[in-house]
Amino acid sequence: MISNRLLQESLEDFKEIVRLPMALYDRNCTCVAGAENMAPEKEVFQTFCNSSADMQALGNRYLFRVGDGESGYILSVSGDEKDTYPMGRLAVRQLERILEIGYSREDRNQFIHNLLLDNLMPVDIANYARQMHIGPECRWGVFLVEGKECEAFDIQNILKSVPEIRNTDFIASMEEDCVAVIRRLEDKDGEQYSHVFAEVLTNAVQRELKKRIRTSYGTLATSLREVSRSYKEARMALDVAEIFYADENVIAYEELGIGRLIYQLPIPLCEMFIKEVFGDYDPSTLDEEILTTVYQFMENDLNLSETSRQLFVHRNTLVYRLEKLQKTIGLDIRQFEDAMTFKIAMMVFDYMKYLREKRE
Repeated sequence: MISNRLLQESLEDFKEIVRLPMALYDRNCTCVAGAENMAPEKEVFQTFCNSSADMQALGNRYLFRVGDGESGYILSVSGDEKDTYPMGRLAVRQLERILEIGYSREDRNQFIHNLLLDNLMPVDIANYARQMHIGPECRWGVFLVEGKECEAFDIQNILKSVPEIRNTDFIASMEEDCVAVIRRLEDKDGEQYSHVFAEVLTNAVQRELKKRIRTSYGTLATSLREVSRSYKEARMALDVAEIFYADENVIAYEELGIGRLIYQLPIPLCEMFIKEVFGDYDPSTLDEEILTTVYQFMENDLNLSETSRQLFVHRNTLVYRLEKLQKTIGLDIRQFEDAMTFKIAMMVFDYMKYLREKRE
């Protein structure tokens, strides 16, 4: 949180400029900066704290509310001059700016880490939101920028210099090669905004590091409390895309399709399904030419003529390859149901292969 030393230095600067005695108190009437002998009577102080007023005049003294809630402060300003009130208001404005941006980098980063990892109580999140003047209606987007063979430190520094990054964005390293960007979305930011912004982040880092960069994002969070959920979605999107959509550089959690479903299946169920489809046959031994043919055939909606044209092979050659696969595993890819069974079975097989390699 903001240090009392910074508040003390700020009040000393105000006093030197406006020539008015000032003191800052917490909600327990404890002086945190300024002259301690300026405290009002305890009963008067408590009455003002419990009221909804922003200011109260006590003779030649003014009490001002600084910040909101239990984490706010009370500023006491004394003086007979006519400018006492406006100078006090000016000091309040400056103090609130300090409270908003005066958190140390370590505190800010620690808060973001704990928020993303769901390590904060709701009351702590609410207090921080009040300190930062973040309304409950704010929408948030969570983006994960990952670069294999890249350092998170380098990615983070590049992201901070991207022109599209706003002062209100949070940027935090989450893993050795992954950086999170948490953005407070504006009303004008529509449905396609997240994808466009993810592309901007990807291209900016890729251009500097000359490495392949992937960026994922979760569904929109409608409050700070939901940011951790969106982060988990973005993290899952990177993992799922690594298995099933290896060519994609921008990955949306909502567009993972059947890959997201398979990723969450229990291992025994996956093994049972593979056994049911392939029997004792090992799918890893399938001929690469056959697999390329089958996948192209599926992309063309099981259209023989179009597939043969794109693969530059005779129609009979294409039919021969499909029949060869049918003899091997018993599935006729020309039939929609068998084609879908094969596609899902191969995705499940790729998922299990990924898990084995990850354990090794």
